[in-house]
Amino acid sequence: MVKAWKRIEPTKLTRVGWRTIITKTFIDARGDELTFDTIDAEDREFVAVIAITKDKKVIVAQQFRPGPEKVFDEMPGGFVDKGEGHEAAMHRELLEETGYKAGKAVYLGGYHKDTYMNAVWHIYLATDCVKAAEPVMGDTEDIELRLISIDELIESAKHDGLTDAVGVLMAYDQLLALRDSK
Repeated sequence: MVKAWKRIEPTKLTRVGWRTIITKTFIDARGDELTFDTIDAEDREFVAVIAITKDKKVIVAQQFRPGPEKVFDEMPGGFVDKGEGHEAAMHRELLEETGYKAGKAVYLGGYHKDTYMNAVWHIYLATDCVKAAEPVMGDTEDIELRLISIDELIESAKHDGLTDAVGVLMAYDQLLALRDSK
C-alpha cells in the first residue's frame, strides 16, 4: 500500500497576481527529498453548482479561459470567502453570476480538481432555480449565460466543453432521474 510522504519545512509561499504558489518539500518512501510547486492557499475552497430551472434547463456560464485559450461552458461558482460557508458561497455565486436563486440545493461532495492544487471544490445540485436579479460580473468576467438540456450538459462534460466535468459525474444519477421525471 502506498503511504503518504512526510512533509518537511520550509514551505515557501509566492503570490503571482491573484494566485498563490506554495512550494512544498517531502521525503518519499525511498528517503528521497522531492519539491513541488502547488497552486492556491492550503485552506482555499471553491464552489460550483449545477443549476437547473423549473423546466429542466441547466444554467451554464459560457466564458473564455486563458490557460487552454478556449471558450467553455462552466457551472456557476467561485471562491468561498473567508468566514463564509460553502453553501452560502454557492447561493451567492449563483445569484451573482446568473441572477438565479435555487429552489432546493443538495450538496454532492468535495473533490480536488488537480493533483497540484491545494483547494477543494464543493459541488451542489440546485433545482427549481428562478430568475431573481441581473447578474453582477467581476472585472475579469465576460460571461454569456446559456440554458441547455441535461443531455447537452452531459455531452459537454464528455467532450471537453465543460470545465467542471467531475461535478457532472458526481450528479450523474440525479441528472438522469431529473431528465426522465415528468
